[in-house]
Amino acid sequence: MMSDFNEELSIGYLGDAELADVLDGLDDADGAARLREAGVRGQGLARLHNMPWSHTSHVFGYVEERGSDTDADMLVPILPAAKAKTDETLIGSQVKVTLDAFQLQEYPGFSPHKVLFDFQGRDQAGGEAQDLQFASVISVNNHDRASINGMPIFTGLTVPRDGLSFKVKTIRIGSGSDEALLEVFGSSAFKEGLKLMGTLQPALPQLVGLASGITKNILGRMRNHQIQAFDLGLDFADNQTSIRLRRGSYVVVQVPGASMWRWDDWRFDRNTMSVVDLDGNKAPYNVIVFGVAESGSSEARSASRKEGIDALAASRGPA
Repeated sequence: MMSDFNEELSIGYLGDAELADVLDGLDDADGAARLREAGVRGQGLARLHNMPWSHTSHVFGYVEERGSDTDADMLVPILPAAKAKTDETLIGSQVKVTLDAFQLQEYPGFSPHKVLFDFQGRDQAGGEAQDLQFASVISVNNHDRASINGMPIFTGLTVPRDGLSFKVKTIRIGSGSDEALLEVFGSSAFKEGLKLMGTLQPALPQLVGLASGITKNILGRMRNHQIQAFDLGLDFADNQTSIRLRRGSYVVVQVPGASMWRWDDWRFDRNTMSVVDLDGNKAPYNVIVFGVAESGSSEARSASRKEGIDALAASRGPA
């Protein structure tokens, strides 16, 4: 797996004083002042209630794949992901992974936010593993949902017997000098997701390395900050704590503490692609939803296609 993943780089791991400095750097002087005042009063925990981007825990839910007879407007239950039934028919098959919803309660600084969404995985192709990394730039306001639904991440991803593992992080872009780097993620090579063919592909490591290098570069800039990071393994084990892999949607919520969360209190609104409470009110948390579906071989195309080569050439600049 890629080596640049570190949950503790998220700004929620900073102390109150350091976090106030971050807000100052994002021109949020009022937010910084409130945080410093809370610290003086011994109210450091106040940010857990007022700053949803400062949470360092994530909880994982699962929504069943919708059948043809399911009412799209229904509020459907969200199961704890560990209670989803395993589907061993996926072993050896190819699946499509998509970003289905990015629901934002609040990120630091003023909106609209420009967010780098980084998704890492591994493909078991032809008996050999190859690292994968997809990145995209998302524009979204506080208290809103990004205009995405079914955005391809990986297509034709081969499922090994021990399941899949994903590492995800989000970076809020505050530096205006990164536009040239971010344009690479706007090329069709990344916009359409990584398309795999069940075999090793010579150009794929170069595209993955390009995504990894740009992400690492961006995270190192002063006004760019990692907000969310989580590691999710999906397998076929029978133990009580394992999260099973099956077709459907996985719902990830950034929360103050995993032990405080009860999925029985929440529903998934398929009409708005949002997590809501039992009265239909949108959850006051940051939510990411990604889907796992069957991928027909006709969908998969080589990552070494012309668009990928063009993106690599553009990133290197003039010869």
